[in-house]
Amino acid sequence: MGSFLDKPRTETNPEVMEGKDLTCALVSMQGWRVTQEDAHVMQLGVPGHDDVSWFGVFDGHGGSLISNEAAKRLLGKIDLSSTEPEALQAAMRKGFLECDAEMRKMDAIQRGDDHSGSTAITAFVTPTHIVTGNCGDSRAILVASNGVKPLSFDHKPYNEGEAKRITEAGGTVTMRRVNGDLAVSRALGDYVYKHSRTLPAEKQQVSPEPEFTVHKRDAATDQFLVLACDGIWDVMENDEVGAFLQERVAAGVDNLGELADCLVRECLRLGSRDNMSVVLVALPAAPKPTPEAIAAYKKSKVQAEAAASEEEEADVQVEGAPAGASGGVSAAAQG
Repeated sequence: MGSFLDKPRTETNPEVMEGKDLTCALVSMQGWRVTQEDAHVMQLGVPGHDDVSWFGVFDGHGGSLISNEAAKRLLGKIDLSSTEPEALQAAMRKGFLECDAEMRKMDAIQRGDDHSGSTAITAFVTPTHIVTGNCGDSRAILVASNGVKPLSFDHKPYNEGEAKRITEAGGTVTMRRVNGDLAVSRALGDYVYKHSRTLPAEKQQVSPEPEFTVHKRDAATDQFLVLACDGIWDVMENDEVGAFLQERVAAGVDNLGELADCLVRECLRLGSRDNMSVVLVALPAAPKPTPEAIAAYKKSKVQAEAAASEEEEADVQVEGAPAGASGGVSAAAQG
C-alpha cells in the first residue's frame, strides 16, 4: 500500500460528458503510487430514469480488484423503482451490502489471492436533489455561490462511533488504524476484517454500510458537485477546493475537463503522494469566465508551454553531451 515511484506518473486523460442539464468531467492521475488503484463512474441517465444521473469514485487499497468491480457492479444492485430521496437511501444501503457480499464470492477472493478493499463516494443527481452515499474517506462537496457544503463525512477508525464498532467486533484501533493497519473504518472488500460469523455485515470491524447526505438542489446557487478520493483531501480542505475551482474559472478556464485537471495537478504540486481521481459535475449555476479572462488564460498557457518545451530541450541537450564536454554531466560524474 505504501510503495512509491522515483518520480510521479502525471498523465491524465480528461473525460467530459454533457446532458440532463449537467456537464461532468473525470480526471485521474496515478501520481507517486506504483499502481493506479482508483476506479470511477459517470452515467447520465440510469435505467428507467433518463433524468437521473449516477457518479462515483472508488479508491482502492491493496490492489484494484474491488475498486474496479464495485464501479461496474454497484449501480446494478440498487433498486431504482423510486428516485425519491428516502427511497434512494434505502436502496443504496441495500445495494452496497449486496454488492459487497457478491464480490466476496469472486474466485480471487475465495482462493485468498486478493485482499484488496475500496472506499466509495457515490451520488445520484435527480432533478430536485443530490443524494450521496459514502463508505470510507473519499469525499463529496457541493460548491455554491454562497459557500461550500460537505456532502459526506470521513469514516476513520478513531471516530467515536467507528471505534466502538471495531472494538465490539474484536478489533483494535492502534496508531489511528484498524488493528494498526487499515486507515479507514468502512470499505467494500477488506474481507479479512469481516470474519465474524455472528455479526451482520454492518457490525464487522470494517463495515460496507454507507452513510447518506441529501441536498435539495438550488438552481440559483448550486455550482459544482465534487467527488474525489483522499489524494485530493490529503492536501486541500473543502473550502480550498471550492475557492480553487471558482478562481480558476474567473481566471479563464472554460473547459470542465481542464478545470478538473488543474485541480489534480495543484494537489500534486501541494505534495499529494496518492492516486488522485476527481469527478466534477457542473450544475446550471456554475460560473462562466469572461471572454477577456479566456483570452488571457490561453495566452498564458501558450507561453507556459513554450517555456516548458525550451526547458525540456535544454535538458535533453545536457543529457546528450559527450563526456568531458563543457556543461556535460558525464564529466562531473567522472570527476
